[in-house]
Parts: sequence; C-alpha cells; structure tokens
Amino acid sequence: MPMYEYRCLDCECRFDRLRRMDQDDADITCPTCQSVQIQRRLSLFATATRGSAALSEAPAPASGGGCCGGGCCSARTA
Repeated sequence: MPMYEYRCLDCECRFDRLRRMDQDDADITCPTCQSVQIQRRLSLFATATRGSAALSEAPAPASGGGCCGGGCCSARTA
C-alpha cells in the first residue's frame, strides 16, 4: 500500500495516510479540523546507499538542469 500526503485547504494541516491505490482520495478528512476540503500533495522521497563509493561512482548527467532541462532523458556519459 502506498503512503499518500495530503494538505487541508481550510487549516493548512499536512498529514499522510497509508491507503490502497483505488482509495487514494476517498473519504479523507483532516485530522485537525475534520474538513473534507483536502488536496493530495506530490510526495517526494529520498533513497539511501551504503558508503560514499556508491555516490562517487554514479555517472554525471550529460547536460545540467535536471528533468526540466532535459537531463533525465539525455544520454549520460561516464
């Protein structure tokens, strides 16, 4: 089951819920004010690697700018 992040549009409370994918926005209420005016947020996550060698051996993108600059789909060089 994925973890979804939400924001209450009334009180700005931010919270998360572990929910089935087919019920991502169904019957969700704010835990602070009980409002049903809820917006699902974009969830960001980080990954961890063991040791510093894993980070130093990763190839650098061929062009800068990340996804917006085309770095994600560009050819990479070692």
